[in-house]
Amino acid sequence: MQKEFQKIMQLLHDETGTVGGVFAVFEDGKVTFIDKYGMADVEEGREVTLNCSFDIASCSKAWTVMLCAQAIDEGLIGWDQPIKDIIPEFTMMDKYAGEHLSIRDMASHRSGLPCHDFLRDKIGGSRENMMLKCATLPPNVGFRTTYQYNNHMFILLGYLLERIYGKTWEELIVEKIAKPLGVETIRLRGIPGNMDNLERALPYVGNGFVAHRCGYADSPISGPCGGIKINLPDLLKWVMAMARGGVCESGERLCSEEQYKQIIEPVIPSTEENGHGISGSCYAQAWHTGVYNNEPFVFHSGGLTGFNTQVGFFPGQNKGYAMIFNTGSTPASETMRRMALDYLTSGTVSEENCLECINDWKARRDRMLAGISNATGGAPVTAETDPKLAGVYEHPAYETFDIAEKDGQLWFFYGGFEAGLTRGKDTDLICGYSGVLDGLVPDHIELKYTDDGLLLHTMENDLWMPFKRIK
Repeated sequence: MQKEFQKIMQLLHDETGTVGGVFAVFEDGKVTFIDKYGMADVEEGREVTLNCSFDIASCSKAWTVMLCAQAIDEGLIGWDQPIKDIIPEFTMMDKYAGEHLSIRDMASHRSGLPCHDFLRDKIGGSRENMMLKCATLPPNVGFRTTYQYNNHMFILLGYLLERIYGKTWEELIVEKIAKPLGVETIRLRGIPGNMDNLERALPYVGNGFVAHRCGYADSPISGPCGGIKINLPDLLKWVMAMARGGVCESGERLCSEEQYKQIIEPVIPSTEENGHGISGSCYAQAWHTGVYNNEPFVFHSGGLTGFNTQVGFFPGQNKGYAMIFNTGSTPASETMRRMALDYLTSGTVSEENCLECINDWKARRDRMLAGISNATGGAPVTAETDPKLAGVYEHPAYETFDIAEKDGQLWFFYGGFEAGLTRGKDTDLICGYSGVLDGLVPDHIELKYTDDGLLLHTMENDLWMPFKRIK
């Protein structure tokens, strides 16, 4: 497989800007292939090694759910018990959802809330503060009716665990999972200096063609939804334990057999994951389930600024894969997952299948970039074209954004998001694009006037959020 791996990674680098990564498969409980590619630090000319630590992004979610399984084993809560029993002050705009929301609802993305990730560009403070925001976050579908990926619910899960145990999520991850696994390189988001003395792959973000160095996504409150940093050998200890049914290499169980079954039991269809040979996809609890070449498997991806991850395993067969790449906006993770799945189900690698993944991604990239060009390619919005636009606007959950003049143009400012405003070529919408394209999701907003403020639309969901002008 080494020849095919290196060839496809080189192609990913040349055509999409992928910087580097690490890749492994295991069979019968043993690593049968492991390799690396590219640069950990382009500027310093340092190559990726197997000891490099990467952010694994949303593949961290399954660690949070394992802590929930342990709490259930200890009789401290149930999968379907309302979290209001533990957090009496918790509420939601959908009052029924607020009264009945459970671990299973949060861990399977069926809360009724859309993504609301844009909120994290500004809002922080504490996990408790993010929990309180649920009272004013609008849903867009009925409770328990629809799968909608939601990082906010996993921040809430982390806070729930902190209320149950009286310890931080970070402390619990190390004490109750990393130590039993024998994981030594684990580090957690937002702890100053915690990457010192570790070999690490630096993050890069791309525009779909080339990548450049970027900063870490390092908000400490977001740890439960995507805050684990680790190297590939230690990540394999986790994935291989899950492939063994939640059992560490030492024989120690991370959770009971019953709770392990609950973790990987499908809860709600997640058909967005179907394609490239995967069918029947559902979301369990922090894991997708699906079928590839007639074999059921369990999997998850992780992507955030500068990194992409894929992990997966075949229940009862003690085989699976793990891979991490230090590039945002790359098809590497889905392409190399296809390589791993082909190898683990047929014993061969299909270069054709890998090329299909790359070409599909490039087509989506080109459509996305054309859409951005259309949305932001009109005339700049200025104080002369829109004399009433500059000001401060407020929403109870999102708090405030500002529109102010900069270099003769009106700009939108919300925490870490900044964008010059234009009118779209074929629409009267006011648009702003920060210039960042990560995972084919543009950092892009749209605005509409209302009688007392503005409606804000981000690319993560279909809601138009009402903001009232306050200055």
